[in-house]
Amino acid sequence: SQACSRDQREFKLLQAIQTLPQDNQDALRMRYIENRPSKEIAQELGKSDVAVRVMLSRSLNKLRDVLEGDSQFAQ
Repeated sequence: SQACSRDQREFKLLQAIQTLPQDNQDALRMRYIENRPSKEIAQELGKSDVAVRVMLSRSLNKLRDVLEGDSQFAQ
C-alpha cells in the first residue's frame, strides 16, 4: 500500500514537471538530480546565473502549487 502510494506521488510529480517549459525541466534536472551549481547550469543554458536561480525558484513554486492543488498528492 505504501509503495503504491509512493508510486502515485512520483507519477504526479513527473506529470507536474512535464507541464514546465523544457528549459525549466532541464534546469531542475541539472540542479537537483545532477547536483550542478547554478553557474554551470547558466552556462549550459546560455542564461545568467541570476536568471537560472530565479527560474529554479519559480519552477519549484509552480510545482508546489500544482501538487498542493492535488489532494491525493498530499496524502
